[in-house]
Amino acid sequence: MPAAAAQLHSFIAPQDSVAPTARKGFLARFMAGLYEARSRQAEREIAHLIELKGGRLTDDIERQIERRFI
Repeated sequence: MPAAAAQLHSFIAPQDSVAPTARKGFLARFMAGLYEARSRQAEREIAHLIELKGGRLTDDIERQIERRFI
């Protein structure tokens, strides 16, 4: 295959890695961000609760976490 034909083929042929991806809508992005923020906040509160109780995850602390977050 001549060099010019190879260049033309790569220019015309669709490439797998160039496929456009659909962008999520505003509401979907907003809800995903809200979910992530709430998850991080819950993780911080759980870490704070464990630290207040001595830094060890005990059965009692697990029960408190379950009552508070579920």
